[in-house]
Amino acid sequence: MYKLSIAVMVVAVLLLSGLAYGQGYYGQMYDQEASEAWRAHAGWYDLGDAGSDIGFGADYISKDYLVSFDYVSTDEDGADIDVMSLSASWIWRMQEKPGTYYGAGVGWYDVDWAANSDSDLGYHVVAGTEFGSPDQFGQPAWFAEARYVFGTDFDGGDIDGARVLAGRRF
Repeated sequence: MYKLSIAVMVVAVLLLSGLAYGQGYYGQMYDQEASEAWRAHAGWYDLGDAGSDIGFGADYISKDYLVSFDYVSTDEDGADIDVMSLSASWIWRMQEKPGTYYGAGVGWYDVDWAANSDSDLGYHVVAGTEFGSPDQFGQPAWFAEARYVFGTDFDGGDIDGARVLAGRRF
Protein backbone atom coordinates (compact mmCIF):
# COMPACT_ATOMS: atom_id res chain seq x y z
CA MET A 1 0.00 0.00 0.00
CA TYR A 2 2.93 2.30 0.74
CA LYS A 3 4.25 1.96 -2.83
CA LEU A 4 0.79 2.61 -4.25
CA SER A 5 0.60 5.86 -2.23
CA ILE A 6 3.99 6.93 -3.55
CA ALA A 7 2.97 6.08 -7.13
CA VAL A 8 -0.26 8.10 -6.80
CA MET A 9 1.67 11.08 -5.42
CA VAL A 10 4.23 10.90 -8.26
CA VAL A 11 1.48 10.82 -10.89
CA ALA A 12 -0.37 13.69 -9.17
CA VAL A 13 2.77 15.84 -9.15
CA LEU A 14 3.45 15.05 -12.80
CA LEU A 15 -0.14 15.86 -13.77
CA LEU A 16 -0.12 19.16 -11.87
CA SER A 17 3.24 20.06 -13.39
CA GLY A 18 1.84 19.27 -16.80
CA LEU A 19 -1.18 21.47 -16.22
CA ALA A 20 0.97 24.32 -15.03
CA TYR A 21 3.82 24.05 -17.52
CA GLY A 22 2.40 22.08 -20.46
CA GLN A 23 3.73 23.14 -23.81
CA GLY A 24 1.33 22.42 -26.49
CA TYR A 25 0.79 20.07 -29.31
CA TYR A 26 2.61 18.09 -31.96
CA GLY A 27 1.52 20.39 -34.78
CA GLN A 28 4.92 21.81 -35.75
CA MET A 29 7.29 18.99 -36.62
CA TYR A 30 10.50 20.99 -36.33
CA ASP A 31 9.56 23.11 -33.32
CA GLN A 32 11.23 21.49 -30.28
CA GLU A 33 9.07 23.36 -27.76
CA ALA A 34 5.88 22.31 -29.51
CA SER A 35 7.00 18.68 -29.31
CA GLU A 36 7.54 18.77 -25.52
CA ALA A 37 4.74 17.97 -23.08
CA TRP A 38 3.69 16.05 -19.99
CA ARG A 39 1.14 13.29 -20.49
CA ALA A 40 -1.04 11.04 -18.34
CA HIS A 41 -2.23 7.62 -19.51
CA ALA A 42 -4.13 4.49 -18.55
CA GLY A 43 -4.43 1.21 -20.35
CA TRP A 44 -4.25 -2.55 -20.50
CA TYR A 45 -0.97 -4.15 -19.46
CA ASP A 46 -0.09 -7.75 -20.38
CA LEU A 47 2.36 -8.72 -17.65
CA GLY A 48 3.42 -12.09 -19.08
CA ASP A 49 3.60 -14.65 -16.27
CA ALA A 50 1.95 -12.20 -13.84
CA GLY A 51 -1.30 -12.00 -15.85
CA SER A 52 -2.82 -8.76 -17.12
CA ASP A 53 -4.67 -5.80 -15.67
CA ILE A 54 -5.46 -2.12 -16.04
CA GLY A 55 -2.67 0.29 -15.06
CA PHE A 56 -1.79 3.95 -15.25
CA GLY A 57 1.18 6.22 -15.60
CA ALA A 58 2.66 9.50 -16.70
CA ASP A 59 5.36 10.48 -19.11
CA TYR A 60 7.28 13.33 -20.64
CA ILE A 61 7.61 13.41 -24.41
CA SER A 62 9.79 15.57 -26.63
CA LYS A 63 10.68 15.48 -30.30
CA ASP A 64 13.36 12.81 -29.76
CA TYR A 65 12.63 10.96 -26.51
CA LEU A 66 9.93 9.65 -24.19
CA VAL A 67 10.38 9.04 -20.44
CA SER A 68 7.60 7.03 -18.76
CA PHE A 69 6.54 5.91 -15.29
CA ASP A 70 3.95 3.10 -15.10
CA TYR A 71 2.18 1.33 -12.24
CA VAL A 72 0.04 -1.82 -12.37
CA SER A 73 -1.44 -3.80 -9.48
CA THR A 74 -2.89 -7.22 -10.21
CA ASP A 75 -3.82 -10.48 -8.52
CA GLU A 76 -2.46 -13.73 -9.96
CA ASP A 77 -3.29 -17.06 -8.30
CA GLY A 78 -4.25 -15.28 -5.07
CA ALA A 79 -1.02 -13.30 -4.81
CA ASP A 80 -1.05 -9.50 -5.03
CA ILE A 81 1.49 -8.32 -7.60
CA ASP A 82 2.62 -4.70 -8.00
CA VAL A 83 4.69 -3.71 -11.03
CA MET A 84 6.34 -0.31 -11.33
CA SER A 85 8.53 0.76 -14.21
CA LEU A 86 10.62 3.71 -15.28
CA SER A 87 11.60 3.67 -18.93
CA ALA A 88 13.34 5.85 -21.48
CA SER A 89 12.75 5.61 -25.24
CA TRP A 90 14.43 7.19 -28.21
CA ILE A 91 11.66 8.10 -30.66
CA TRP A 92 11.42 9.11 -34.28
CA ARG A 93 8.55 11.15 -35.66
CA MET A 94 7.13 10.53 -39.09
CA GLN A 95 7.51 13.60 -41.31
CA GLU A 96 4.30 12.84 -43.18
CA LYS A 97 2.37 12.66 -39.88
CA PRO A 98 4.18 14.67 -37.17
CA GLY A 99 1.95 13.30 -34.38
CA THR A 100 2.94 9.71 -35.18
CA TYR A 101 6.08 8.27 -33.60
CA TYR A 102 7.89 4.98 -33.06
CA GLY A 103 10.97 4.00 -31.12
CA ALA A 104 12.77 1.71 -28.74
CA GLY A 105 14.27 1.94 -25.30
CA VAL A 106 15.24 0.45 -21.98
CA GLY A 107 13.45 0.38 -18.65
CA TRP A 108 13.81 -0.55 -15.01
CA TYR A 109 11.02 -2.87 -13.87
CA ASP A 110 10.27 -3.55 -10.18
CA VAL A 111 7.96 -6.42 -9.24
CA ASP A 112 6.59 -6.94 -5.71
CA TRP A 113 4.56 -10.03 -4.91
CA ALA A 114 3.68 -11.51 -1.52
CA ALA A 115 6.85 -10.93 0.54
CA ASN A 116 9.20 -10.96 -2.45
CA SER A 117 10.63 -8.12 -4.47
CA ASP A 118 12.81 -8.15 -7.54
CA SER A 119 13.88 -5.69 -10.21
CA ASP A 120 15.44 -6.05 -13.63
CA LEU A 121 16.26 -4.13 -16.76
CA GLY A 122 14.11 -4.78 -19.79
CA TYR A 123 13.73 -3.48 -23.32
CA HIS A 124 10.75 -2.26 -25.29
CA VAL A 125 9.52 -1.01 -28.62
CA VAL A 126 6.89 1.72 -28.81
CA ALA A 127 4.58 3.24 -31.43
CA GLY A 128 1.97 5.93 -30.94
CA THR A 129 -0.02 8.76 -32.42
CA GLU A 130 -1.49 12.00 -31.13
CA PHE A 131 -4.92 13.10 -32.33
CA GLY A 132 -6.04 16.55 -33.35
CA SER A 133 -5.27 19.03 -36.03
CA PRO A 134 -2.34 21.41 -36.54
CA ASP A 135 -4.60 24.42 -35.98
CA GLN A 136 -4.78 23.34 -32.32
CA PHE A 137 -1.10 24.16 -31.84
CA GLY A 138 -0.37 24.77 -28.16
CA GLN A 139 -3.48 22.90 -26.99
CA PRO A 140 -3.84 19.58 -25.12
CA ALA A 141 -4.35 16.49 -27.24
CA TRP A 142 -5.38 12.85 -26.86
CA PHE A 143 -2.99 10.06 -27.79
CA ALA A 144 -2.88 6.28 -28.21
CA GLU A 145 0.22 4.16 -27.82
CA ALA A 146 1.31 0.53 -28.00
CA ARG A 147 4.41 -0.90 -26.33
CA TYR A 148 5.94 -4.33 -26.17
CA VAL A 149 8.28 -5.12 -23.27
CA PHE A 150 10.78 -7.97 -23.51
CA GLY A 151 13.94 -9.19 -21.81
CA THR A 152 12.67 -9.08 -18.23
CA ASP A 153 13.64 -12.04 -16.04
CA PHE A 154 12.47 -12.37 -12.45
CA ASP A 155 12.56 -15.18 -9.93
CA GLY A 156 9.74 -17.37 -11.16
CA GLY A 157 8.90 -15.68 -14.45
CA ASP A 158 8.88 -12.55 -16.55
CA ILE A 159 6.59 -9.61 -17.29
CA ASP A 160 7.20 -9.53 -21.03
CA GLY A 161 4.13 -8.50 -22.98
CA ALA A 162 2.11 -5.81 -24.74
CA ARG A 163 0.80 -2.57 -23.27
CA VAL A 164 -2.01 -0.65 -24.98
CA LEU A 165 -2.41 2.88 -23.63
CA ALA A 166 -4.57 5.93 -24.18
CA GLY A 167 -4.13 9.28 -22.54
CA ARG A 168 -4.10 13.03 -22.56
CA ARG A 169 -1.27 15.39 -23.36
CA PHE A 170 -1.09 18.64 -21.36
